[in-house]
Amino acid sequence: MKKLCTALTVLLLFLCMTACGAESVDTLTYAVYPYLPDAEYYQQLIERRWAKLEPDIQLVRAQWDCYLGGEPEGIDVIMYDAVMQDRILSAGWIQPIRPDAVHDAGDIFPFALEGLTVENRLYGIPVFLCGNFLIYDQAYEALGKAEHLTDLAEASGILVVNSEDPANRPQYMIEVAADTLGEANPSADDSPQDGMQLIDRLAIDAHMHDDNTQVVMAYDSGVGQGYIGFSESMRFLSHRSEQTMIRSISFSDRENILRLYTDAVAVTAAAHGQRYEKCLELMNVMAEADVLTALSVLDGQPQYLLLARQSPFRFLAGQYPLYARLEELAGDEKNHVILTP
Repeated sequence: MKKLCTALTVLLLFLCMTACGAESVDTLTYAVYPYLPDAEYYQQLIERRWAKLEPDIQLVRAQWDCYLGGEPEGIDVIMYDAVMQDRILSAGWIQPIRPDAVHDAGDIFPFALEGLTVENRLYGIPVFLCGNFLIYDQAYEALGKAEHLTDLAEASGILVVNSEDPANRPQYMIEVAADTLGEANPSADDSPQDGMQLIDRLAIDAHMHDDNTQVVMAYDSGVGQGYIGFSESMRFLSHRSEQTMIRSISFSDRENILRLYTDAVAVTAAAHGQRYEKCLELMNVMAEADVLTALSVLDGQPQYLLLARQSPFRFLAGQYPLYARLEELAGDEKNHVILTP
């Protein structure tokens, strides 16, 4: 009997050691949103911060595109655009996290967390926001006063807009539909054509300026009185930076439905136990206020990223006043997360 007890003890000890060994985490693989203005710098900041918290766990970079990539095999933490949320959840590629696992959740704009919540389950931590804004020369009063694009119906050729580019035109069609129908996530099939015709009429050389960089550079060189673009495009401004402002505007003659793209970090379905817990820790680092604040200034120049956290804006506004305006845009209580492509 004594020998049997001894054997059982040894077996239990072996099983315990095996289980503990299975729980050990030496590496975590993560993928950031590949379309960030400077993904490399963001990764450096993440890894620098992580090394202080978990020096014994190595971070391994991976590449994954939420729009084009398949299952994120072998990746522990991914970053995805909420417009792909339905597809990703249906495929079972990510798993929910506990709301109390989000560090300083009160610092995150509430609408962003709500947009990642499905049936009372939170699928990630919001990190970045962006949207189609009116970026304009303050000296041109018509743009400063306009609440709707239709207020500019008598004008033409005042905005550098990539309205003819097939990769971007659907975005504007959705914006027109959202503001016309009063729906945050309408179908592009519902877009009234007269709204797009107005955008085309306001556009300057639409076929010649087919991406955001070219649009902002054309505007900065003196073309037009403004452009439609994401806030981070303003980092390219030099000649017109001091006179340029950013605001939201309705794409129809009705109320402006405030819609923002939201990029979030999430833990993949394969992570369990200790690995799952370490993934939560990494996600919080990727969404940490200090990391995002550092990312917002590169080589002494503001990047004008729209962040999902409030506190970085307040710090940055002390050096770059435009960040106060960006905080207003990001924190508007009427904002909606864009959930449909």
